[in-house]
Amino acid sequence: MQQSDIETDWFARIANDDEQAFRQVFDHYWPQVYGTSLHLTKNPEQAKDLSQEIFIKLWENRSKLRDVKNPASYLYILSKNLVLDHLRKRVFDPSNIEFLIQYFQVTTQTPQEKLELNELKAVMEQAVNSLTGKVKDVFALSRQHGLTHEQIAAQLSISVVSSKTYVVRALQQIRKYMETHAGDRLVIAALAVVSLR
Repeated sequence: MQQSDIETDWFARIANDDEQAFRQVFDHYWPQVYGTSLHLTKNPEQAKDLSQEIFIKLWENRSKLRDVKNPASYLYILSKNLVLDHLRKRVFDPSNIEFLIQYFQVTTQTPQEKLELNELKAVMEQAVNSLTGKVKDVFALSRQHGLTHEQIAAQLSISVVSSKTYVVRALQQIRKYMETHAGDRLVIAALAVVSLR
């Protein structure tokens, strides 16, 4: 029996609730799954936690494993997707969105950093430009012109609470835009930026 057949058999057995087969898959694929997680996160502890999550997800969705023909490829894709989903949530957390916006307004980046982050900055600008109505107006006055909520409220004839609410909405909309429009490479670039904090 070839190794690929053995691995496919493990998956079929896991689909039938075979815990021993799951242990064999865990032992056999741990280096691959951990390596993928570490490559993407650059953080050994986080990579270990995410790798454990990946195997938990594999067990929880074991009924789908019966038809998997290439277990190594399946686990790589599962690992990559779970890690990137985790990174997207972390990178595009509202407090990190604030940091990214401020970061791109700083002009002291090296030429290399500017080149690497140019595409990410473009997506960030598109996200900000996708805002509409009062949300866009308040966000521009707050983040691009540096006005306080009191000044914005006076200028737009709205309450201070409304000004704060519009900024929160803007950050939520920017986060959603970035999550859907930033490719894998951009998520990793953004992670490098927010790791500077």
